[in-house]
Amino acid sequence: MKRYVKYELLNSLGNFFSILFGIIFPILMTLLFYFIYKEQIPEEGIGVFSTQLFVTNLLISPLAVIFIGFAALFSQEVEKEVTVRMSLFGYTERKQMQAKFLAQLIMSSLSVSIYVAAVTPFLTLPKPSTFGLLVFVASICILSFSLFLAAYGISLLMRKFSTTFGTVMSVYFLIMILSGMMGIQTNQLPQAVQVVAKLLPTTHMVQDIPKLWEKTRYNLMPMIQSILFLLAVSVILYYLGIQSKKRTLK
Repeated sequence: MKRYVKYELLNSLGNFFSILFGIIFPILMTLLFYFIYKEQIPEEGIGVFSTQLFVTNLLISPLAVIFIGFAALFSQEVEKEVTVRMSLFGYTERKQMQAKFLAQLIMSSLSVSIYVAAVTPFLTLPKPSTFGLLVFVASICILSFSLFLAAYGISLLMRKFSTTFGTVMSVYFLIMILSGMMGIQTNQLPQAVQVVAKLLPTTHMVQDIPKLWEKTRYNLMPMIQSILFLLAVSVILYYLGIQSKKRTLK
């Protein structure tokens, strides 16, 4: 099992898209925006600005590494029936999924750690409260797990790299636009679109985590509801993908 996890991890590390958009891009965007705009921000607001920038760009990492990077790799395996051949060597579908999840967990943790190590020496980040830090870490973990399930299910449903990659890329940019991660704030969107945007946990994380960063209590219900919604959608996609694969094998 350890060798299989290592194999999956090496596959992920060999994915140029994951390295570029999951590690390099968030770091460059954070530092670039910080040094461009820090002189225009009042001194009393630089902490909030740094936190907003730090949180917003960090969210790009799990979206790029797991949702797009993993979906790209796994969809190629499904299309070329690599998963079927692996099962002939004793790696059941359950073992394959466990190995892929562990590899993505390591890859995602590595990308986030590199991001944090690279940008925190330059940002004027206020020290987070224990409450703020726990909420931030927990929300990132649940988001990453949900994205993994969604990517897994979409890959099995589409069964082709081209359609899978097109789908996840479209959803990726849609999430970034609706969540206010591409310059357009959520409250600037049409009212009907804002209703859809608030279903995404990334929207609440971008808006709420900078506000609760130094606090000891905060109304987390809207964020929790959006996280549960995404998790439910991801579980449904995973279940539909598994059922689709069973029908194909029959």
